[in-house]
Amino acid sequence: MYKVIDNYLEVDEHLILKTKMESNEFPWFYNPEKVKGDKGLFKSQFNHIFYINNNNNSNFCKYVNPILDKLKPLSLIRIKANLNSPSEKIIEYSYHKDQDFKCKIALYYVNDNNGYTIIDKKKIESKQNRIVLFNSDIKHFGTNSTNCNNRMVINFNYF
Repeated sequence: MYKVIDNYLEVDEHLILKTKMESNEFPWFYNPEKVKGDKGLFKSQFNHIFYINNNNNSNFCKYVNPILDKLKPLSLIRIKANLNSPSEKIIEYSYHKDQDFKCKIALYYVNDNNGYTIIDKKKIESKQNRIVLFNSDIKHFGTNSTNCNNRMVINFNYF
């Protein structure tokens, strides 16, 4: 089971976050594996880790606070932004679980594009300011896109 919520943030809150993540000052870091063990052409991505190991890991954490204010997590595990480069055709990545233990997952779509996420064999389209909520025991996978400069998603793992 999953839940999709459109227009999750107020328009101005979303635009502040999106503009910051699209700016030249926002740091993205190359990761050769989108999914652990999944290597090869177009299997890499860029990441920005906002939060990990019980610590803020970024000077940009304040930009995800409006999302956290609505999620109201009891405890955070990880907040990671993913940026996937476009290609001529959609690349589907491998099914995976974010964690080996039970927790909550929230995927927040930063920009509109023709990429998507598959959760429980159902397709959720990438629509800016949309969030999808589900449990970590549900396997899922994402894609890149073909119709924009990149596909940006923020992944929240929490209790």
